[in-house]
Amino acid sequence: MSAAPAVAPHRPRVAAWMLTAARAALALVLGLAITFTGGHSARFGLVAFGVFGVVAGLLLLAGALLVLRRAVRGTFLVQAAVTLVAGISGLVALSSAAGGGDVIALVGIVSAFGILTGALELVAGLRARRVDRGARDWVLTGALTLALGLAFLVVPPGYRESLGGIERITGTLTASVVLVGLLGAWGIVVGVLQGISAVSLRTPVEPEEEDRT
Repeated sequence: MSAAPAVAPHRPRVAAWMLTAARAALALVLGLAITFTGGHSARFGLVAFGVFGVVAGLLLLAGALLVLRRAVRGTFLVQAAVTLVAGISGLVALSSAAGGGDVIALVGIVSAFGILTGALELVAGLRARRVDRGARDWVLTGALTLALGLAFLVVPPGYRESLGGIERITGTLTASVVLVGLLGAWGIVVGVLQGISAVSLRTPVEPEEEDRT
C-alpha cells in the first residue's frame, strides 16, 4: 500500500512549486541585501532577519494551510509559528537592545530560529522522503538552517579582531560582522537550493509517477 502524498490531491500541483519558489526568492533577497549592504552591524542584522522572519513565517503559514497535507502540515505550522515569533522578536529587540545587547539579541534569536526550524524541516523531509518530490530539499534546507543556528552559538558575542598584517587590510572584524555575514551566506545558499527545487517541482511528471508519489 502506497503512502499518502504530502501535497493534497485536491490542490493544484502548481501551488507546491510556487511555495518553494517564493521561499527561494525571500531567502535570496535576504542574502543579497546583506551582501550588498556595508556596515554589518548587529542592528542591521536584527532588521534584516526581523523582516525576513515575519514574511517567511506568514508564507509558511499560508503554505501549510493551503498546500500541504496533514502528513507534514503540523510540522510546517509549528515551523511557521517559530519563524514568525523569531522575526517579530528581532524587530522588537531593536527598541530594547543597545550596544553589546544587540549582538546578544541577534545570537539568541537567530540561533533559536535556526535550531528549531532547521530540526522541524529536517524531520518533515525525512518523514516524507518516499512520498514527496520536495522532501530531499527539505532535508537539505533543514540541515543548513540547523547548522546556521549552531554556528551562531559558536561565535563569541564579544569577538573582536583587528585586521592587518600581510593582507594590508585595515579595520576590525567583530562578532556582528561575522554573524550577519553567516546569515547572508545562509540566505544565498538556501535560496539557490530552493530555487533549483522549485524548477524541479515545476517539471511535469508522468501520471503513473505522480500516482506513486
